[in-house]
Amino acid sequence: MSLGNPRPENSQSHPGEPGVGVDLAPPFVAYDEPTGWLFSLNRFGIRPGLLRIEALLSGLGNPEKKLRTLVTAGTNGKGSTTRILAQLLMDAGYKVVTFTSPHLLNVHERICINDAPIDPADFARRVQAIKPLTEKHEASWFETLTALAVQVAYEEKADFFCCETGLGGRLDATNALPAEAILLTTVGLDHEAILGNTREEIAAEKLGLLKNKTPLFCGVDPDLRFQVFQTAVTQGNPVYFLDELANWPASSDTGTAKPWDLALRENFYPNLPDLGASSMRRNVALALLALTELQKIKDQRLLPADISQSLGNLFLPGRYQSFLRNPDFVFDTAHNEQALNGALAHFKTDKCSGRRIVFFGAMHNKELEKMPADGFAGFDLILAAPVSIPRSRTAAELATLLEAWGIGTGAMSEEWEPGLLGLVAPDLASALLWLAKNLKTDDRVLVTGSCFMVAETMHKLGFHNLEMTRLEGLAEKSLAHFCQKT
Repeated sequence: MSLGNPRPENSQSHPGEPGVGVDLAPPFVAYDEPTGWLFSLNRFGIRPGLLRIEALLSGLGNPEKKLRTLVTAGTNGKGSTTRILAQLLMDAGYKVVTFTSPHLLNVHERICINDAPIDPADFARRVQAIKPLTEKHEASWFETLTALAVQVAYEEKADFFCCETGLGGRLDATNALPAEAILLTTVGLDHEAILGNTREEIAAEKLGLLKNKTPLFCGVDPDLRFQVFQTAVTQGNPVYFLDELANWPASSDTGTAKPWDLALRENFYPNLPDLGASSMRRNVALALLALTELQKIKDQRLLPADISQSLGNLFLPGRYQSFLRNPDFVFDTAHNEQALNGALAHFKTDKCSGRRIVFFGAMHNKELEKMPADGFAGFDLILAAPVSIPRSRTAAELATLLEAWGIGTGAMSEEWEPGLLGLVAPDLASALLWLAKNLKTDDRVLVTGSCFMVAETMHKLGFHNLEMTRLEGLAEKSLAHFCQKT
């Protein structure tokens, strides 16, 4: 019997951002009337362009012109890099407002003031206040959120506003903001219907963020560097390539977290904490490169005295995050081939005396069929389940995906069947009940495939806001509580 939330059959009736709507189940639900109105704007879908956001900002008195803004773009890693920038600046003594997306458990967590989400009541008040302006200019929900975040940063007298782009860059709402620096993490295939069908086309969209004389700090692969360099030079942007100016060791393949050292062109940062997946070292290195060079450009101290301690304070929800133990759960929002390959590879190296289980869900608009099958070798089980939103792949679609990866699936029975690598649950709740019955304390579970997969799993396990995930707890207790409620 299916225990999950009903899934609307027509996913096209929910355009725009997948986890936002007025008729979805928790945690994809508005918690008050103003937020419900904000969510209702998502019905218009994704609407690239700058005219509406510029009109919103003008109506607010152009607060963006009074901010020091750092913008991060990229296919993967832009949210983590934005948070790293903010943490380092905060620990250097600055007041920082961050704007990230998407959210996991509550929409107001997208806007943080010195690492604390904006108060929900204040967020609702601001949404209500901007409603006439939004309706006047027919702005989208993301444009409205961007304008709100800028207004918060201005009114909070933030020293820095750190934000990540939504989609692409050229026509993204964040491109209406004057930037003191632009960071570009990676370029991979994602959102092709909007950004282009090749990495070069997608790179061009992201490079549309460039503004004259604004420094660009870039972590793209070697094959795209000439395109980046040519674009930057043409537009008068100094460009700093991460792999030419930084050096650091690869992550350990022994599953043991070890401090690591980062060497930049003129700086050396020793004993940095291991933050999990190897991609996090790139994100840290890019953020440190940007702030190190900006210190010279601005002749201003931007880094804390103890960088290692600062990074040790970093809170990265949903980025290879582990806060449930015995059995261990790791939550990673990897949602495209590039990110998934990285998360799976790192999960294989984690120390685990029991079984390794990948708990997977994905959206049907993500092209994942061509992922190499050997990426799933070495795991004891791939357990797939639909997420309770219309854009999710159904159980049948997940079974087809696993077959494309060469993973055979069997019927879901109450007991773990030895030798069966693939299992597809009818819904996420049924999958969690199965895990609660079959997991052992020394097992390790990677929850991945989508930020919405991570969000719903967290919520069903009893986490209603991200602050709850800062402290470690026992997975056995969370699973038992879920079973009692179901």
